Amino acid sequence: MPADRDLLERVLVDFLGPQADVHHLGTGGFACTFRVLANGGVTAYKVVDPGRSEVERVERELTALQRVSHPAVVRYMDHGVHRFEGVGYYWIQMEFVEGTSLAAELAGGVVFDTAEAMRLVRDLVAGAAAIWAEGTAHRDLSPNNIMLRHDSAPVIVDLGLARHIDDDSFTVLPTPGTPGWMSPEQVGASPTHGDWRSDQFVIGALGYLLLTNVRPFYAASLIDRWRAPATQVPQPIRAIDPDVPAAAADVLERMLQKQPHRRYLQVNELLADLDRAILTLETSTTADRALAGFMLNISQVKNFAENGFLSHLRPAATVIDIRAGSRVGEFVDAARSSGSVAVVDPVSHFRRSPVDARPARFSALPYGGGPVLTGFGDNDARNAWCRQVIETTVADAPDAVISPYFYAGESELNWLQETLACAEVTEGILGLDHPSVQPWLGVALHSSWLSNAASRDTLLTALTARRWGTLYLQLATSQPPLGPLADVGVLRGLRDLLTVMREAGTPVIAGKRASSGLLLLALGADGWSTGVSGNLMNMTPHPEDEQTGGRALDRIYVPSLLNLVSVDAFVLMRATNPDLVTLSSPQADELLDRNPALDSLSTEERILLIQHNLIAQAHQAQLLSDLPAGQRISRLREWVDAATVNYRTLPPTRLESEGPSFLSAWAEVLA
Repeated sequence: MPADRDLLERVLVDFLGPQADVHHLGTGGFACTFRVLANGGVTAYKVVDPGRSEVERVERELTALQRVSHPAVVRYMDHGVHRFEGVGYYWIQMEFVEGTSLAAELAGGVVFDTAEAMRLVRDLVAGAAAIWAEGTAHRDLSPNNIMLRHDSAPVIVDLGLARHIDDDSFTVLPTPGTPGWMSPEQVGASPTHGDWRSDQFVIGALGYLLLTNVRPFYAASLIDRWRAPATQVPQPIRAIDPDVPAAAADVLERMLQKQPHRRYLQVNELLADLDRAILTLETSTTADRALAGFMLNISQVKNFAENGFLSHLRPAATVIDIRAGSRVGEFVDAARSSGSVAVVDPVSHFRRSPVDARPARFSALPYGGGPVLTGFGDNDARNAWCRQVIETTVADAPDAVISPYFYAGESELNWLQETLACAEVTEGILGLDHPSVQPWLGVALHSSWLSNAASRDTLLTALTARRWGTLYLQLATSQPPLGPLADVGVLRGLRDLLTVMREAGTPVIAGKRASSGLLLLALGADGWSTGVSGNLMNMTPHPEDEQTGGRALDRIYVPSLLNLVSVDAFVLMRATNPDLVTLSSPQADELLDRNPALDSLSTEERILLIQHNLIAQAHQAQLLSDLPAGQRISRLREWVDAATVNYRTLPPTRLESEGPSFLSAWAEVLA
């Protein structure tokens, strides 16, 4: 329960007299703070509720304020006790800091550039050092307790939790603070009260947020936020934003070490490293990195290249399946007219399938009708086969082609090596014969390559042996065809891959993913492709598995749930909570106006339904793409939290793929 604001305001007015202009600033657990205009000056008063505090805590604040003098720490002026209705109330008079709290600035969408963030951290450390020099720790350096003056200079306020390190009386009290803004030792299994190294940790966490626009510790519930500093390990700063110089990232990550003895043990060393990091920032430049965003995997489905739909959707790229045959050129032209990059996919992994299982249009290709491919005997054989594939894919002059690739199942390192060898051949042929066509490295893998740490290391070692222009990654998983990816091990592996490839300078496109592409965009993918059917949303290793890959189903994308749900589920949800599943695309509105029950859908209505799905997902992808790297994670965290709540208000779904189980996996990976 917070302090009694009305009571404490009456106490202050009684003390100062009716001529004082008193304005409430904030309420905490044991006191209220007021802005007071009296005797021609403006100051701040804190009035303590004796029923909500202990004498030791008040005396501790007064002692701390008296000892500390620094421009980045609020200035103490006076204190005393005023009796009101027979009860004594502590009051403390302090400097009034003109400005806004750091919390308010962040909530208002203010973004600090890297240099501003590091200077702010440096100023906070310098101010806190004045507190530490007196043998005192603040212990609640949350954004609410940092004011920014109009010139952006920070001021540490609210020393109510400051504690003299030798004050044994504090051991009888709980370990107070702000959930998510405490050190591991303050919230661990055997919490301690913390010392200056605890303040250092929290300032490091603030710096992490300022640099990346991501809170270092993430949890939906209050108790989980409280525990998070002890249980969660933040992603490396440069994994979120590789443009942050290593010098800045390194100093903050040392401040954020779990064990206090792994942090800085000398304040002068911490300040010196911050100064060096700031000097590095002032002499370095960073390059902008554009996020490609949403891409359409059009396959052979002609309806989505006609009637101006591509121009309305405006995907960043359109991936065209070579099996479209004579229509590839038409699709390339349609993509270009929409401002989209036209990319041709050779679907070469089908050569690992039995002849009688291959799609007819693949078998008809110059490289599609031979026997099952088991590898190449020598470089000449590989080069000759790759040239066939490349000449077929460039015939309609696309902007880019995906290099020949082969599905690498569990531990099938030889097929990964064949894929990379073909990619090198592709780069050589295009560079000489078709320099206007960009090569994309195509890689198709079983998910175990990412969920297994040893396999992932092998994969990343191979992928980073040289720099590639763009990686188009297709992953075969056990997820339902139209459902979001919910395997935490695979998702963590994907996050690691994205981090490493960004460090290597290779953009990554997540190919054939359902709405889990949104998660991958937030984690650092440069693009995400999806299509109009199950086997365009979850890669299938071979044609004989296409049945399980999924046909075009009657699903509708609900942005507030981050998921595709069956028509039956959607109709039931709309009856339960129509506001929650309101759709916003013109295609969906037209469909619902025409057929509100969504029963017995015609072919035309199915096309409208799929168009809505694509437009709605592309819109969310664009919202993420428009944000800086760190803010994409923060925004998706908000969407995941909201979707989790939304699902609770709706009737349970019948299909696993349309339920909320994936959200807990996403939240864990975003933590």
